[in-house]
Amino acid sequence: MDNSQKEKSGDTSNVFVNATFSVFNALIDSPGRRGVRIFGLPREQLIMAAVAGLILGIPAAIFVAMASFWDYVGDFWLLKQFNSCVAPAIDGLTYQYRSEVLPRLPLKRFLIASISIVELIFLSSLTALFLHGVRRHAVLVWICYDRRKVLQYFGISCLIFCGLWYVLFFDWRLLAFLFSSGRSSTLVFIL
Repeated sequence: MDNSQKEKSGDTSNVFVNATFSVFNALIDSPGRRGVRIFGLPREQLIMAAVAGLILGIPAAIFVAMASFWDYVGDFWLLKQFNSCVAPAIDGLTYQYRSEVLPRLPLKRFLIASISIVELIFLSSLTALFLHGVRRHAVLVWICYDRRKVLQYFGISCLIFCGLWYVLFFDWRLLAFLFSSGRSSTLVFIL
């Protein structure tokens, strides 16, 4: 590979990284009027919280998801009815089902735990709106921030969340297609 090809392949990754950071700066990091930010944290603290969430939060969530009490949580009738509507792909699984890739992973337990954790995060976010400080910050963001940016950020977040929820919990045909055609590295990159 000559230098021109190396530079071209390096340029595409640099363009992707630059585009990602410019979107981050435009939507999240840029302050509105009176210095109000969407998340209410300075840039350094926001980056530290994101890194801590990745380094500590994901392994802790996986550890908690392996606990056996999720089998009983998944059998609770109200949660079972709710999950049959929002995550029907999990209804067809049994607790004894094991994936060929990870035969020791209890897949249904892990998926029920994942759904329950996401639902608890969603409910705690809605409950946090009853706190005066959170409501005040939300109103300040709505008043002092460019509404187009707020709605763009909200739309992008909803699109990513709903797309991942559909692929992971609603319909597994896309995952089956990616794994069957040998594109599992593409799947890891996408997720």
